[in-house]
Amino acid sequence: MDSLKIGNLKIKYLALLSPLAALTDIVFRKLLDEIGYAGYMVTEIISAEGVRRQQDRTLQMLKTFDYITPQFVQLFGAEPAQFVEAVKYIENETNFAGIDINMGCPANKVIKKGGGAALLKDPAGAGEIIRQIKTHSRLPLTVKIRLGFNQVNVLEMVEVLEQEGADAIVVHFRLRSEGYRGCANWDYAPQIREKINTVFIGNGDIRTAAQAKEKMAHVDGVMIGRGAISNPLIFAEIAGEEPGYGAKAWDTAAISTRLLELIEEHYEKKLQLGRVKAFTRFLFWGKKYGKKARQRIYNASTFQEAKDFFASLLQKDFTNL
Repeated sequence: MDSLKIGNLKIKYLALLSPLAALTDIVFRKLLDEIGYAGYMVTEIISAEGVRRQQDRTLQMLKTFDYITPQFVQLFGAEPAQFVEAVKYIENETNFAGIDINMGCPANKVIKKGGGAALLKDPAGAGEIIRQIKTHSRLPLTVKIRLGFNQVNVLEMVEVLEQEGADAIVVHFRLRSEGYRGCANWDYAPQIREKINTVFIGNGDIRTAAQAKEKMAHVDGVMIGRGAISNPLIFAEIAGEEPGYGAKAWDTAAISTRLLELIEEHYEKKLQLGRVKAFTRFLFWGKKYGKKARQRIYNASTFQEAKDFFASLLQKDFTNL
């Protein structure tokens, strides 16, 4: 498959940016949009009820930009009405290209509200949410799930979601009870592929272009999260393209510089240092002196201090960290 059709949207590239809480914000998505070659990108997890109530903090998370790569909003909630009203707002008031429903988040604060992976325990209720959204919206609709809550029920879940009209189903190959521990179990991919005809996307533990291409044997596309934070060039590598659409040369120095510029552009001063620290956990992943670099950023007391440290790293050749 050379492209994906999700609802009325044609997706050119088969590797997609996964939603990551507090990480796939406007800054990181804008950076990746400039680098290019992701099929589409998904926001950090956003409360459907917060959108429904038009809460200021939630609407800030819906800030968007003039993008090249289609942008989807990921919503969590528990009741169909929450989602329907939230999707209406997004469809009428923003330029997002699609909606992704979170039915896999393992966080206790989301589970306690009946959202995220809690919906895996009630396939019929999960299906009703999809049916209601499809009844009231024309936006492409995807769903992100896990293999199950404490036990695997993914085959039942994907069948229900397809029947109710999901345009694509993304499966993270872990149970909710596993969190992010151990290895994602991709052995279920062939069984799911045989069960459904809708677009099927796999997620979990993809950190290199080679791994992404290997996994595509049993899925229509792959979704990458932490691997994209640690290497924002991964989508260009998978596509076999020069990053940046030829507009500029992208290397580690350019990526780091642009990331800091975007943080300054989109966040008020009191929040900027926190944003740098959030990205730092994965940004130095796999680098020779990554642990020391992370510690320096974590210990920084101002955004300028963090910027100065990045600048000193670049002078010493950041790629060799």
